[in-house]
Amino acid sequence: MSNTFFRIFFPLHLPSAVITLGLLFAITASGNPALPSINTNNVFNVTNAPYNAKNDGVTVDTTAIQNAINDAANASGGGTVEVPAPGTYLCGPLAMKSKVNLQIDSGAMLQFLPESSYPNASGTPAYPVGCTNLTDLEISGSGAIDGNGAGWWSANPPNRPYMIYFSKCYRVLIQNVTLQNAPKMHVVFKNGAGDITIQGITINTDSDDSHNTDGIDLVGTNCLIQNCYISDGDDNIALGSSGSSAVSSGILITNCAFGTGHGVSIGSNTAGGVSNLTVINCSFNNTDNGIRMKSDNATSGGAGEGGIAQNLYYYNLHMTNITYGAIIIYSYYNEDETPIGTSPSTAAGESTGSLIIPIWRNIVISNLTATVASGSSAGAGIIWGRKEAPVTNVIMSHVSITAPATFDVYNAYGIQFVDFTNTLPGGNNTFTIYNADIIVTNDAPGAGLVTFDGLTSTNSLALYQAPASLTAGDAFGANPITLAASTLTDNTSLTVPGSTVFNFALGTNATEVVVAGNLTLNNTLNIAAGDGFSAGAYTLFTYSGSFSGSPVLGTTPAIAGYTYSLTNSPGSVRLLVQAPAPPSPPSFGSISATANGLVMSGSGGTTNGTFYVMTSTNIALPLNQWTPVATNRFDAGGNFIFTNAFAPNTPQAFYILQVP
Repeated sequence: MSNTFFRIFFPLHLPSAVITLGLLFAITASGNPALPSINTNNVFNVTNAPYNAKNDGVTVDTTAIQNAINDAANASGGGTVEVPAPGTYLCGPLAMKSKVNLQIDSGAMLQFLPESSYPNASGTPAYPVGCTNLTDLEISGSGAIDGNGAGWWSANPPNRPYMIYFSKCYRVLIQNVTLQNAPKMHVVFKNGAGDITIQGITINTDSDDSHNTDGIDLVGTNCLIQNCYISDGDDNIALGSSGSSAVSSGILITNCAFGTGHGVSIGSNTAGGVSNLTVINCSFNNTDNGIRMKSDNATSGGAGEGGIAQNLYYYNLHMTNITYGAIIIYSYYNEDETPIGTSPSTAAGESTGSLIIPIWRNIVISNLTATVASGSSAGAGIIWGRKEAPVTNVIMSHVSITAPATFDVYNAYGIQFVDFTNTLPGGNNTFTIYNADIIVTNDAPGAGLVTFDGLTSTNSLALYQAPASLTAGDAFGANPITLAASTLTDNTSLTVPGSTVFNFALGTNATEVVVAGNLTLNNTLNIAAGDGFSAGAYTLFTYSGSFSGSPVLGTTPAIAGYTYSLTNSPGSVRLLVQAPAPPSPPSFGSISATANGLVMSGSGGTTNGTFYVMTSTNIALPLNQWTPVATNRFDAGGNFIFTNAFAPNTPQAFYILQVP
């Protein structure tokens, strides 16, 4: 009788959990703003008759220039008011008109009267350049506009005027001019505006004594600021800050350089809302802050501050020698104008409010590098929402900050740090957290260690390929805590209450909690399959002291036949994953010869499953040279039977039964 061999094939598929983090980037400006329509053929030179401006820096040329503006506005299609070089044109307040371009030529300076001789300086002075309810406006030329601000800064009367003021103006272009020494803010848009273009301008005002000299305060829709240099004594750019309920939306700030000042700010007044903002390809050098978002609850007197700021995008920013913090988002501006260094206990002690509340949400900061100078009030940054309105949905992707202190996150949910680094002096923590939902993830495992400190009310913590360490065990108040390809080290003893859930995504890379002291577990441990997950033993916790408690195994990967159990050996809590034993192959019940051939039968197959029979007279032949002789199915009971005719002159035959 010939020998018989069986080869049984059982396909095995192990699903893996792939952890991904999608980032949505968007340029939010709604297209190039419409430019003003002004008749360029009509030119009114202020030194020509009948205007006869003296441009000697002594004579007051207000009347000459204002008459030229009035005539340009009355001309067909408007016109250009030319302030020619050379010379200094000393001037009082001017009222702009629609369809007028105020052009200061290179080598010319329009200089406003000093505070000591400015009309009504101690009362309510008119704006040096006032624009109200106008359309089609331009301020241009390569000359300079000087606000003669030193006297205003030292006297500090109650109503210092903005230098160039727009209220409810549309189709505005400001380009190429140099603005300096404003009595207060340099350029202000209030009460609604639209189709605003500011490009190629220079704002350069000494910051030492010029408090509140913002570069640009902007409230408007469909606005573009590009190719500008702004250095001043307060916010370089402030959005939504003008004390009105007008909306700010569709704003693009690009290719700008910022010197001294408070950075690119939103607020403090956000009552009208700020949305769809993009800041891209900009540099910051010697600014107090980089990205700054500041607001507070509306005051009881009705002055609106709180509002919604959302869909804010910051890309490709480079910051050097920042004084306070690279990224600042906070909702307690009335209490602290410089929040860097605020402790978790201070954040925990704040009361809630009931008036209009500032809301910060849907913010992306990507590809940012920053260095923050050493100082007692300096740090990487802070996100500090209100208890009643936490900051939500912030993504920081590929952000690298070198700073003397931590990045603080208080009252903030859905805060994601993707390939985020914060280089600190030895002994400091990367993050200080309170009432926060933090996600830290890296593109590849083995990134630098992230360290945390904080208070027990932390909302949740998730680490994806991000090794981390806790310097205070009470930061484990987070619920849930999720680990994937990450080791979390607790430098103290750890007690995990039953209410705190741990989620482990297990696979090739170690995913565990390392406890320096005693470990007490009474909580649920959920398990997911990560890359490389298979049967075996996985370490979930290690500890150097004693163990107590009764952890509960929660959800586990739904892989057919797999079983899961927790084990506790000295020094570790482990998950044992066991795969099902392979089923026994079908076995022969009988083999007999009949007149029709060789009859083989048996049992142990899969109900209605297919099997294949191949034969060869040489057992050493490779399988692809064996001859197929049958394709059959097991019956309902898993039994099989087949007959193969005798081959003439065959001394021996070998058979293989294959199961797919």
